[in-house]
Amino acid sequence: MIRRLLFQVHMWIGLVLGVLFVALGLSGSVLVYHEEIDRLAAPAPRAAATGAAKPLEDLVAAAFVAAPGASGSLLLTLPEQAGDPATVRFLPSPREGARRDGQAARPRSPTIFIDPVSAKVLGTRVSAMSPLVQFAHDLHGNLFLGRDGRPYVGWLGVGMVILGLTGLVLWWPRPHLWKYAFLVRRTAKGLRFHRELHAVVGIWGFIVFIVVSVTGVGIVFPETFRAAGGGGAPAFNLRTGPRIEPLNTENPLGTDEAVALARAAVPGARVRSVLVPERPTQAVSVALGDASLLSMVYVDPWRGKVVAVRDPSSLSAADSFVAWQRPLHQGDGLGAVWRFLVFLSGFLPLLFVVTGVVMWLKKRRAHLAMNAPVPEGAAP
Repeated sequence: MIRRLLFQVHMWIGLVLGVLFVALGLSGSVLVYHEEIDRLAAPAPRAAATGAAKPLEDLVAAAFVAAPGASGSLLLTLPEQAGDPATVRFLPSPREGARRDGQAARPRSPTIFIDPVSAKVLGTRVSAMSPLVQFAHDLHGNLFLGRDGRPYVGWLGVGMVILGLTGLVLWWPRPHLWKYAFLVRRTAKGLRFHRELHAVVGIWGFIVFIVVSVTGVGIVFPETFRAAGGGGAPAFNLRTGPRIEPLNTENPLGTDEAVALARAAVPGARVRSVLVPERPTQAVSVALGDASLLSMVYVDPWRGKVVAVRDPSSLSAADSFVAWQRPLHQGDGLGAVWRFLVFLSGFLPLLFVVTGVVMWLKKRRAHLAMNAPVPEGAAP
């Protein structure tokens, strides 16, 4: 009875949501290697000047000259290696671009490429991503629905977790059939071939599939995962930092000074990016260290001091659990082999949907009950 119920759950989730699972899987595979794809399809202009780097304030000033009238928070990303440009993006607030019908239009976020040594603007693009990566990013992150689409992606992840767990139960072989549980028999044809291929690929890819699915849910619903890990609500929003009260001053701390304070708070770590907020109640955020597990330093520009530090090495167990969701999901942090396995896992929904639909159609044509065992030698 329980097995029959699990079969119905497994089958109907796959049939109803299969196309969306395939879209998320394939777009996720693209994003695993997004940097390599961007370098080939939309390479950033090269920075040729040599010498000491200009102050960050000069780069910010050059960006405002290149994009007059730009507004919103400013994200300055520093070059990773010689020849790379610095990039500046203006991030409009969600209220910008709102249509009269109440739907949010996707705001334009210009990206300016700047030589870090000469502060010369090398080029400007609406998006730093190639069209393919931008398409995959919008599909995988929010189903082209903006912020409103993000929860739907999370619930689709829940559906994929249910598929994986019910699939494991349905795969579990009888004691005398274990030797056939991990391979597709050469004699398998038709319905049996698709059944065995579906099961064998599922069990070999089970761990990666479940990890990627669960971490996808964790990225969308971090507070739920933090609670599951034994933690309470965070002291502040990790994206915006703690709320600060602006002082009545016309000279807030400059970008270079904020970065100097961040360096002192996390000594030895490389500065990766600086977010200068639009709102005066938001701290300047400086990201340092490794790309997979960043340290975040929040600086009060009005009082000239660090107000919070989020260092991965000193996180609580619950916060560390949450922090690892994105690196595991994106294929970062565990080496090239894990990254490649995450890339391959994006193709699993496509195989599951194709073989599952074929089995469903073949059983209907043969007038077999959907949960009936596949007869030996079946090749309808």
